[in-house]
Amino acid sequence: MQAMKRSIIADVVAIAAIALLITITFYWIEARREVIYLCDNFTPGVSKKSVLRQLDTADLLVWDTHFIANGSHIDAYSPLHLGIMQCSIEFNKQDIVVFSTVE
Repeated sequence: MQAMKRSIIADVVAIAAIALLITITFYWIEARREVIYLCDNFTPGVSKKSVLRQLDTADLLVWDTHFIANGSHIDAYSPLHLGIMQCSIEFNKQDIVVFSTVE
């Protein structure tokens, strides 16, 4: 009876671990797609207002704004990727995109 109970508990734990792994993988892939998709939208000439509006729609991204001598810079990334994959967007003094890259 005890061995059967342990076996059932082990099976439940294994199924829960597999379900957790599948869920984390799904969110990781979606976060990656979100970074790439949004970064591709930020072509030179797009306004900063439009960029911020689009970043506000992101569910799995966070971003930081840095002000530099010739404009500003936004780094958008997903915490699920531990900052390894990010979109860097550079703006001129008129708040227009100069370039954006996925790093």
